[in-house]
Amino acid sequence: MRQLLTFVIEMLIPAGLTAALILVQRLGLVRLLPLSQVVEREYGNIALLLGVGGALVASGTFTRATHQYGVGGFLATASAALATAAPFISARYGIYLGLAPAYFDILGTFAYLGFYVAVGLLFGGCWSVILKAIREPRLPAWPRSES
Repeated sequence: MRQLLTFVIEMLIPAGLTAALILVQRLGLVRLLPLSQVVEREYGNIALLLGVGGALVASGTFTRATHQYGVGGFLATASAALATAAPFISARYGIYLGLAPAYFDILGTFAYLGFYVAVGLLFGGCWSVILKAIREPRLPAWPRSES
């Protein structure tokens, strides 16, 4: 029973949070990217699968003692998320990066899928940092003032 609880806490919570964010985006309650409904409808399930997979892999990898998700990993993942969001941001202002519309649509589809992988990695990596901070507190206790 303890192993199942550990599995749920370590792996399924970040995967569930990632899935919830993607589903809320697909329902139109939150907009993370300025997308067309066609991309979300056709590739939303794949994005959900890839995002949850990214969260599972990141949380499973980084909660182990040999791997750390630190500032470098966070910055790399956030940079990847920003890079994959770039086509959507530039298209909003009429900049298509010198590509024909068909090629830009292909780039946008891959960027859409890559964005949700990066979101899953962010959720899983940040969750592993939270768990390690709870399990192994490194900061000394605050000194109490005696008055």
